[in-house]
Amino acid sequence: VFSLELERKQGNQWVPHDVDDVQLEFVRIDPFVRARMVRKAPGKYETVFKIPDVYGVYQFKVNYHRMGFTALYNSTQVSVRPLEHTQYERFIASAYPYYASAFSMMGGVFLFSIVFLHYKDDVKTKSE
Repeated sequence: VFSLELERKQGNQWVPHDVDDVQLEFVRIDPFVRARMVRKAPGKYETVFKIPDVYGVYQFKVNYHRMGFTALYNSTQVSVRPLEHTQYERFIASAYPYYASAFSMMGGVFLFSIVFLHYKDDVKTKSE
C-alpha cells in the first residue's frame, strides 16, 4: 500500500488537490509496476499492489507534471529481500502432498523392516 496527499495553495490556505491522473512507479532500473493512484478522500490517494519476487533496491516514484502547477516529484527508496528462515510459515499448505509422501515412505520402510526381521524360511530336510 502506498499513499500520498496532494494539496495546492489557494489564496492563503492549502486545499486538497483533486485529480484522477496521478501515477506511481515501482522502479529498480526500469519500472516493475506502474499503477494509477485512486482517490480515497479529498486530496488523499492510495494504490495497492504486490511487489515483484525479484530482490533488490527499489524506489517508489511519483513524477507529476501538469501545466499551471509546480512539478511534483517524490521518491522513496526501499529494499526488497528474501524472508529469513524463521519468518516463513511453520507448515506450508501447498506442501501437504510432499509431507504425506514422506510419512507414507517412513511407514512403508517400518512395515518392510518388521516383515523382513520376522520372516522365517522353511526348514529344509535332507532327502536321501
